[in-house]
Amino acid sequence: MNSFLLNLLLALVWLLLSDRPSASALAVGYALGFVLIVAFRPLLGSQVYVRRCLGLVAFLARFVREFLWANLKVALLVLGRSRASLHPNFLTYDVSDLKPTEILILSYCISLTPGTTTVQVSADFRTLILHAIDAGNPAAIRAEIDRTLKLPLLRFTR
Repeated sequence: MNSFLLNLLLALVWLLLSDRPSASALAVGYALGFVLIVAFRPLLGSQVYVRRCLGLVAFLARFVREFLWANLKVALLVLGRSRASLHPNFLTYDVSDLKPTEILILSYCISLTPGTTTVQVSADFRTLILHAIDAGNPAAIRAEIDRTLKLPLLRFTR
């Protein structure tokens, strides 16, 4: 049986056994079902499911951290530097090794973090055109996106 469906089934059983069915009871049932699947993963063959779920949680935590950090950096840029010292510019970002769904998620995450935004995806799905508020060092921006968004994204999508 698919591990996700098993986890959902365990959550539904927990929901039906609870005093008052609610969304929180479903969430608790899902979490308890996940703990059971983790405990019996060699028997169930659910190593990939567990790895991807934990990767999703790590990605979401990393994205929230980067979102908050980017807000702080943009506020400091706007309040602390003169307009002449900023170097807004367009840059390209290679996504040739990503699947279309991964490109979509990555481009949304880039756009949601202040300071950069995805302007366009190339027709061949190989590059993203980005705009950065301070693109004085495009290689550093690309490396930061790789480190903070792309790698955590790949941990749960592959």
